[in-house]
Amino acid sequence: MEMDQFVLFGDSLTQQSFAQTHTFAFGAALADTYARKLDVLNRGLNGYNTLQALRALSLCMPEPEHSRVRFLLIFFGANDARLAHSPGGPDQYVSVADFASNVRGMVEHPAVRAHEGVKIILVTTPPVDERRAHQADRDKYPALGANELRRTAANTALYAQAVRDLGVELQLPVLDIWTAMVSRAGYSRTSPPPVIGSREAPANETLQSFLHDGLHFTGEGYKILFGELMALIERTWPEEMPARLPMRLPPWDDPRTWHQEGQGRRMDGGGERGVDGDGGGGALRARGKFEAVIRDVKKVD
Repeated sequence: MEMDQFVLFGDSLTQQSFAQTHTFAFGAALADTYARKLDVLNRGLNGYNTLQALRALSLCMPEPEHSRVRFLLIFFGANDARLAHSPGGPDQYVSVADFASNVRGMVEHPAVRAHEGVKIILVTTPPVDERRAHQADRDKYPALGANELRRTAANTALYAQAVRDLGVELQLPVLDIWTAMVSRAGYSRTSPPPVIGSREAPANETLQSFLHDGLHFTGEGYKILFGELMALIERTWPEEMPARLPMRLPPWDDPRTWHQEGQGRRMDGGGERGVDGDGGGGALRARGKFEAVIRDVKKVD
C-alpha cells in the first residue's frame, strides 16, 4: 500500500521529533494525524549543517518511481549558527549567506523537483537560550570556558531572518518557529536589544520551558511546532488538512466495501449471500479493486 509522503528533512531537532522521552512528540503526532492518508518520514540528521545536508539530500528523498512526496519540510540552521571555531567537535559553522544558498539548493535540488507538485515548507532556525545552552555545553565539554559560548541568541536570530527572506524570494510558505516561541515569551522581532535568550537579557522562564538544554525542544516546544505547522497547512493548502483527505484502505465496517461471505448477508444487514454458502463464520471479502480477505477469529472455548 503506497501512500504519498510527508518528508521531514532537518537536523537533530527533526531526528528527535519522534522521541518518547518528551511529553509530546511532534513527528509522532503528525504521523498519527495523517495516519492512512500520508506516510510521515523522519529524515532528521543529528549534527548536520546545511552543507552536509545538501550533499545527503538525494539519499533522503525517495525516487518518484517508487513514492510521491507531497510535502517536504526543511528545518535547519541550529548547527550552521554555531560560532566559528568554537570548541567541541568539528567546526559546524556555515555563514548566513552560505546557509541561505544551501537551503535554496535544497529547494531547487533535482531530487526534490523530480516530485511534481511537491509542497515545500521552510522552517526558521529556532531561538536559543544562552544560559541553558552554555551549561549543557560545559557538561559535555568541561574545557569550555566560563564565558565561552558556542551559540548566541543574536547570531542565531540572523539565520531565522535568512529563512524568512528566502521564503519571500522563492515564494514559499515559512513556518516561523523563532517568532512563534519568542512571542509566547513576551518578545517580538521589533523589541529592542538584547535579544531574548541572551545572557544580557533577563532569564525568560517561558522560553526556557521550550528548550530543555537551550537548543533542543521540550515537549512544549514540539507542541508549538506542531500547532504552527497545522495552522500553516490550513491557511495555505486547506484541502490538504487530514480531515479533507481520503483514507487509504476502507474502514473495517464500511458496508459499501465489505460483505460477509457464507452467512447470506452483507455488512449492512442486506440479503446478499456469500460465495462459500457454508452458513458459518465466513470471510469478510472486499468488493471491487480491493481484494483482501480477512478471516473471522473464532473464540475457542
